[in-house]
Amino acid sequence: MGKRTQERDKELSSLEVMSVRELAEYLRISVHTVYRLAEQGRLPGRKVGKHWRFHRDAIVAWLATHREEDALYSVASGGRFE
Repeated sequence: MGKRTQERDKELSSLEVMSVRELAEYLRISVHTVYRLAEQGRLPGRKVGKHWRFHRDAIVAWLATHREEDALYSVASGGRFE
C-alpha cells in the first residue's frame, strides 16, 4: 500500500460519521453497492435529507457480525475460512 493510501485510510478511520463515498472507500466497495445495501436495509445507516450517513462504530460492529456469519457458513459448508 502506498503512503497516500495509508494516509487516506487513517483519515477514514478517524471519521465518526461517513458519507456514501467515504464508506465505499473505507470498505473498498463501489458507491453503487453502498447505496444498494443501504436502501435494502443491509447496512447500518440513516438518511439525512437526501444523503446517507453511516456511524463508523456501527459499521465496525456490522463488519464483525458479518465476519462471524461468514465463518459459520464456511464451517457448515465444509469450506475453510481464512
